Amino acid sequence: MLACLLVALMPWPSGAQTDPSSTSTTEQQSTTTSASPTTTEQQSTTTTAGATTTTAGATTTTTTAGATTTSGVVTSQLEATTTSGLTAEEKAEKAKLDAAAAAKAQEIDAANAQLGDLSDALGVLNKRVKDQSARVDYANSQVADAETKVKENEAAVAEAEAALNALEARLQGQAIRNFMGEGGDSTAVFVTGDPNTSMRMQTMLAEVTQSDIDFSDTLVAAKEDLEVQRADAQNAVEQAQTLRADADNELAILRGDRQAQANLTSSAEDRLDHLLAERANLGALGAQVDTGDEAKLISTLKNSSSSTPPPDASVQIPATVSESEIKLAGNGIKVHESIVAQVQALLTDAAAAGFDLGGGGYRDPSAQIATRKSNCGTSTYAIYQMPASQCSPPTARPGQSMHERGLAIDFTSGGQLIRSRSSAAFVWLSNNAAKYGLYNLPSEAWHWSVNGK
Repeated sequence: MLACLLVALMPWPSGAQTDPSSTSTTEQQSTTTSASPTTTEQQSTTTTAGATTTTAGATTTTTTAGATTTSGVVTSQLEATTTSGLTAEEKAEKAKLDAAAAAKAQEIDAANAQLGDLSDALGVLNKRVKDQSARVDYANSQVADAETKVKENEAAVAEAEAALNALEARLQGQAIRNFMGEGGDSTAVFVTGDPNTSMRMQTMLAEVTQSDIDFSDTLVAAKEDLEVQRADAQNAVEQAQTLRADADNELAILRGDRQAQANLTSSAEDRLDHLLAERANLGALGAQVDTGDEAKLISTLKNSSSSTPPPDASVQIPATVSESEIKLAGNGIKVHESIVAQVQALLTDAAAAGFDLGGGGYRDPSAQIATRKSNCGTSTYAIYQMPASQCSPPTARPGQSMHERGLAIDFTSGGQLIRSRSSAAFVWLSNNAAKYGLYNLPSEAWHWSVNGK
């Protein structure tokens, strides 16, 4: 009996368990999924029956008999509001459709698309970046909460270990004192077989009071608490790792979305530059064109992310041509000397075919620079690099137009701007201009340049 008592009172080996039916950790929660958790509040609750464990904001339901564990998926507050009432399948389908819309938006031909379509495509990417930014912020907040929970669990484990060590030391001392008695020698009792041993054992057992038994129960409870704390700590670590992986994935998606947005924004700004420059060029010819949804495009561009203005020293000033390089090709058209001969040949052949072609070619960028200083600012960045949409009113960047290089022409026929792609003059140009090194910009029947831009 003494041996049994001493064994019961000795410290348990590390990792020992009590009755499995009352264990609240490892064995009954061995099956988990790595999916990120859906959570609306941070909590840490452990039920000793093993039915439900909620750790670091993650809700995990475990059914012991069926060995089934389910976990949620990290969902942003934005998704929670915009997809409320939808089933998981419907949410997945919505995400799929959003991704498809973004992919389609990236494929748009910014140079030739209808301005309304271009604005809509850019709006899709702007919204996607905004939504994804919200997801990243929420995922990071989840990680921060989980990492805080890890620290709390680690502190709880350390506290439980310290309490258990103190209880074990105290209980061992109590057992030794009870067995030895005052001035006793336990070694002599066992070796000599003293007849008083039986009396000594009975005395020792009598001295184990109800408080000693209660103390032993406290030790057992402390061991169980430590195991629970260790399991909670491990769950918290795993949950934090899962949430961090989810946050990194959301960030990678955001970076891709921002790059797509930046690419289309740059292309749309180039398109706007061209539209604004063309307006000035055509004004010199006494012609006006309907720019369609230009105001819508400008508004959408203003809502796009813009980079921080770089120091003026890093701004690249577009190369310009000197006045001496600009030559008159005929019919009022001035072009760069590198293409003057071929333009002259085109005009001659067009006249032979019955078309009186004229128009505007080279445009001096100095006037545009002066306008930019007035509408955009006087810094080098404001003059040459600030997006046209950010100026008031929107103003094309100098050096971006092919006209400013003397490499583009806006053609007229009989003194009228060629507006229709079905007109006889356009048909003749479309059939012959390439022979002279000129190509049409599909969105503008009148605009021809050495590169079609």
